[in-house]
Amino acid sequence: MSASRSVVSLASALATALTLLAAATAATPARALTIGPALQSFAAGSLGGDPSFRGTLGYRFTTSSTLTITALGFFDDLDDGLLSPHDVGIFAASNQQLLVSASIPAGVSSYLQDGYRWVSLAPFNLAAGTYVIGATLPGDPARFDPVHYSASNPVTIAGMILASESLSQVADPLALVMPSIDEGVGYGFFGANFATPVTAPGPLPLLGAAAAFRCSRRLRRRVHGRPPQRPGS
Repeated sequence: MSASRSVVSLASALATALTLLAAATAATPARALTIGPALQSFAAGSLGGDPSFRGTLGYRFTTSSTLTITALGFFDDLDDGLLSPHDVGIFAASNQQLLVSASIPAGVSSYLQDGYRWVSLAPFNLAAGTYVIGATLPGDPARFDPVHYSASNPVTIAGMILASESLSQVADPLALVMPSIDEGVGYGFFGANFATPVTAPGPLPLLGAAAAFRCSRRLRRRVHGRPPQRPGS
């Protein structure tokens, strides 16, 4: 087989592979977004809390720019499921208005990432300002899910600053209310969390596949002694 025929065969195989790749990409689009927790890490102080507490625990934070919230979550100590459901919500600190909320179910049915169980939301834009995030605890020692408190060195997403507070609010009967009493134990109570979208790399875009296909066509033209055509010709 001549060298020119070998190059033509290689170019044809490349074009066929790229065409199949483009078709597969169109049929099964890649997941474009993943969860980016707002509270990313911290140096843990204590893990636990009062198992008989019934109400909402949380913390205050300030944002310097608009954040798009796509999920709310609750801490799962051993990554083995929650013992009780938890309502999680974000409140405007100025007037205690509940802005967005979700219920994280007991068990392992909700999505687990970075030690939290997550429930997705329709994207919600949180403008720059001061807010409180909190989660309900049922006050049942048999169904108690622990939270972190007395933490230090919290790491958050860009544009978010935590207040050094551990906020609580008793609610009996149980309801999601804004926690406003600082228990004076430093950063915490880290049970609730929220997430923003993070762009993740996907497979070869259709545009890239098409460009590679055009390159293979130009290669075949060169092998046959024809100059490459201009785009659109």
